[in-house]
Amino acid sequence: MDYAKYSDLKGKSKQAFKKIAAVAEVKNSDGHITTHAVPEYVVIETKRYDSNTGEEMTASSSKISLADLEYAKVNYTAQKAKAQAHLTEVNKMITDIKAL
Repeated sequence: MDYAKYSDLKGKSKQAFKKIAAVAEVKNSDGHITTHAVPEYVVIETKRYDSNTGEEMTASSSKISLADLEYAKVNYTAQKAKAQAHLTEVNKMITDIKAL
């Protein structure tokens, strides 16, 4: 998923979260399970369009969790800190070269 495009797609009503209701376990009259229980979960749906005709196609849907997003946040924060450290050192190098 390209997180950088979320706000733009959401603003254009092309992407949205959708909560999928839980499903209870269902048993038939013999006591055999016909449907297994599924807990409630969230998906992110993105509208898709045919590039040739512009016609709307079936939306893509991906299961997503708060834990997934928290993990991504931690990961991107670490990458940002590393990039900032590199930038700081590059700036020091530029200053040292200019001082020659």
